[in-house]
Amino acid sequence: MDYVLNVEPRSITGRHVKQVRAAGFVPAIVYGQGEPATPIQFREIDMVRILRSGGLSQLIEIRGLGKPMNVLIKDLQRHPIRRTLLHVDFYRVQMDVKIQTDLPVHTVGESEALKGGAVLIHHMDAITVECLPGDIPEALVADLSKLKTLNDVITVADLPIPEGVEVLAEPEAPVFSLTISRKLAEESAEGEEEGAEAEAGEETVAEG
Repeated sequence: MDYVLNVEPRSITGRHVKQVRAAGFVPAIVYGQGEPATPIQFREIDMVRILRSGGLSQLIEIRGLGKPMNVLIKDLQRHPIRRTLLHVDFYRVQMDVKIQTDLPVHTVGESEALKGGAVLIHHMDAITVECLPGDIPEALVADLSKLKTLNDVITVADLPIPEGVEVLAEPEAPVFSLTISRKLAEESAEGEEEGAEAEAGEETVAEG
């Protein structure tokens, strides 16, 4: 998917950026590649659409500053209560220079163990990769059907990696694993207690 954000130059800076937000815009800045930092602003709803469609770690084309510019989101600040956007930092990229970015991990398939009451543990929300800007995948994908027992683990090395993308995380780092649910743990403990009581009863009868 191609992400495009229409922006405009911003003249209001510093403590006066509240005026920008009051007018329905989000203040932002574009920097990187040895170029001067450029203050910009954009409509919040335009960025919300990009974020909802998975653009947080993706290449975004900025329009409205003369020639189109390719950027990545480097920092995004939200209001602690309302969760509205307060400020965004964009980093300029060169399409022929590799960059590092964090990719989300999506899942496919179903684990039979989960149907039996096991609980899925998500160890890594994102994984750092290095590649050319044009090769950034939307996400890395983990197949949960590989988790058949509580001893199974999906590691970074188990994830299919697109061509041209280098994963910077440790290959043996766990991404997904399983654990026993509290209900199953309690049932197992009760079963063990009942078994112990039964054995104790048998020993008492034998001694009598």
